Amino acid sequence: MRMLATLALLVATSTVAMADDTKVKLEYKFAVGDVIRSKVVHLSTVETKIKGTTQTAQSRSISTKNWKVQDVNSQGDATFIHSVENIDMWQKVTDRPEQRYNSDKDDVPPAIYTEAAKSVGVPLAKLTVDQQGRLVDREQLGGTPSSESQILPILPADAVAVGAAWYSPDDITVRAGNGAQKHIKTRQVFRLQSVSGSIATIATETQILTPIDDPMLKVELIQKLTRGTIKFDIEAGRVASQQLDLDETIIGFQGETSVMNYLGRMTEELIPEAPAKVAAVPMAPKKLKPTPKPAEPVSKPKKEEVADGKSWDKLIEGSAEQETFELEEPVAKMASKPERRDMDGVPTLADPATKPAEEEELKLASPGKE
Repeated sequence: MRMLATLALLVATSTVAMADDTKVKLEYKFAVGDVIRSKVVHLSTVETKIKGTTQTAQSRSISTKNWKVQDVNSQGDATFIHSVENIDMWQKVTDRPEQRYNSDKDDVPPAIYTEAAKSVGVPLAKLTVDQQGRLVDREQLGGTPSSESQILPILPADAVAVGAAWYSPDDITVRAGNGAQKHIKTRQVFRLQSVSGSIATIATETQILTPIDDPMLKVELIQKLTRGTIKFDIEAGRVASQQLDLDETIIGFQGETSVMNYLGRMTEELIPEAPAKVAAVPMAPKKLKPTPKPAEPVSKPKKEEVADGKSWDKLIEGSAEQETFELEEPVAKMASKPERRDMDGVPTLADPATKPAEEEELKLASPGKE
């Protein structure tokens, strides 16, 4: 009996190991005529302290992104038109009036949102990406040109198993405190955390590889220092959702005592295609029986107050709290503070002595593609 139990345990262990070693192919899948819509939310709070004066700037934007696939070539490269269907924006800066703009409700935007308003409902760019998500070509059609070299999470060229990592290098040009331009080497790190059904969970973070001593350079780079999680639908071949968080503090960017705290979050969620409507057969209304009224208690309990009545969740949903939102609950107190993950033991701002072993890298370039 004991031998059978031991054998069963060995078989179970072997099965788990095989499951962990199973490789999956992650690649984007597009077809001509596809319309891919997603809800994108950006939240940020930036607190700066300079010479004893503190200023807090909060912002929130909600938009619907629209990609219409026009062509897919024999290699799987997809060309699509990028546009924004609508935007809802809000900003609050210390000692200044709030600024709001909703493209569905407001005819005239505040001056601060004029350019954003011009970008709604018009083709913004014609983009071509390969099956790994790398940008092959970009043609600006309207709006403000983007300097982003990556518009999709990069996927590995080969099939990978849970625990495997791959990298996407990038060079960023920033301006130093003295006005000179400096080229900074960065890379996006991706690691397959798990696969459940058709959903692959991928952890990601940006690493700055060039040593940086100038605090002003760090300010220029701060919005790049994100980390988060991507949910990729393997069967559909597209991102189901993603969340990228940013939590950085920079000291000495304008004098020794100056401090900047930057907290941000970007979420994106795929909007499912609306199912075809089927005409319903009218039914006779049901007769409702009167519900007996319960006895009144001696004293009614007070309605419980919602602890997060002024939370960003309610602000995002456009509830009544939007009009009474106060700065006592800034975005810095979001529902959950970004969780710090150490990927390969590398700090966000690179320490050359602690770079990960390069032999673990998976080459991103496909044969014959640069």
